[in-house]
Amino acid sequence: MKSLDLDFVDEKKVPIPQTGRKSIAILIGAGFSAPKGYPIGNQMNNWLLNFDDSKISFSPSGELAVSKDGKTPQFQINGVLNAHQKYFIFCKRLIKEYAKAHNDEFDYEVFYDFIMSEEAKEERYQELCNDLCNEFENYDNFLYNVVHIYNQMAEYLLKDKDGKRFYDNEPFRIGHIDGYDGFLKYLSNLTDNYIINVHTLNHDLLFESFNKTEYINGKISDGFDEYGSEYYGNLIQENRTYHCRLERYTGRYNTPIRLFKLHGSLDYVPFYKTISNYIMIPERYVKIKWGMGASDIIKGRKSKIGYDISPFEYHADFLTGTTSKIQRYNEPLLFKKLFKKFKNNLQHAEKLIIIGYGCKDEGINEIIKENFDYTNKSVFIIDKYAGDTVVDFGKDIKAQICKIDVNDIRADLFT
Repeated sequence: MKSLDLDFVDEKKVPIPQTGRKSIAILIGAGFSAPKGYPIGNQMNNWLLNFDDSKISFSPSGELAVSKDGKTPQFQINGVLNAHQKYFIFCKRLIKEYAKAHNDEFDYEVFYDFIMSEEAKEERYQELCNDLCNEFENYDNFLYNVVHIYNQMAEYLLKDKDGKRFYDNEPFRIGHIDGYDGFLKYLSNLTDNYIINVHTLNHDLLFESFNKTEYINGKISDGFDEYGSEYYGNLIQENRTYHCRLERYTGRYNTPIRLFKLHGSLDYVPFYKTISNYIMIPERYVKIKWGMGASDIIKGRKSKIGYDISPFEYHADFLTGTTSKIQRYNEPLLFKKLFKKFKNNLQHAEKLIIIGYGCKDEGINEIIKENFDYTNKSVFIIDKYAGDTVVDFGKDIKAQICKIDVNDIRADLFT
């Protein structure tokens, strides 16, 4: 009898090894998260200018607290405001007075730079805290402390249309992903043959949530690892405290889709270590989880019994300000590493795809111009509402502008 070579198993596509693959660089901005309901620039400006403080307050430890019963959290003792509550009142006044001094125009990133400027020391602003200062405080003290208040106000507003920031409680999603199907299908098709380096200027956790979809299915890595980590977070639930192991930045990217959060994230927090009495320096960036505060991180002491604590952080670390954030691009602990990878990824990318970026960050624009060979390689800008700034930058880098939604992205646009 003649032997037949029969195979009844469906043919399965075998991805090529990641080593030696060509790469594609993607840059995403605030417009990418807009379909999920995250605020874009003008919305953030308006919400901060008219900040709704009916459900929040600041604790004596300096952390923003959100109401659980619809009423403003109360931290006053005999009606006396704590220091951070006074800084909060001052911050809201400062925002209003700044806008008044600038023809009722307010930009939340420009305002952050203003806090650090000489203009902020003018008399019209100093008068805003006269009724809040005591004999041990002055205007400089208020201005210095308004930064952590302002950052937490901005962080509070960074949530989607359902009021969510974390997505780790969502089930694995199969099929349609509202607002992102086109993009995710394109990304999925690339993963067998390319390294896709995704660089985001957003602080939200939307992109990471795609890891639990049929399209991506765990193929995103962001340089953080949990395995062998000595860092833990205190998670308090129903008066019970648990120590949960946390991911820390190791710089290991081992998947086809690699995420670089250039401006930080809502879950990135630096852990500080003690080097001598009363002196602490940042040691490593750690990712907190849902239900944890930025000051809830502890570190195991290896051979010693107990934990070290890092008590300084009020909130997650993310970059803001038009010039202030550029100054932080060279911080060695994390951001210098991320930007080095950004530049290297641009230099080796076969093409560059920009999605939802308003092209207003001069530092990012210069890095693109200096490191991506736009004369000989293709650049695509996806922005349904591309304004003059986007169009002008597109001309500078010889980009093809596609005025479509993220959901309408398809492979033939980039050929």
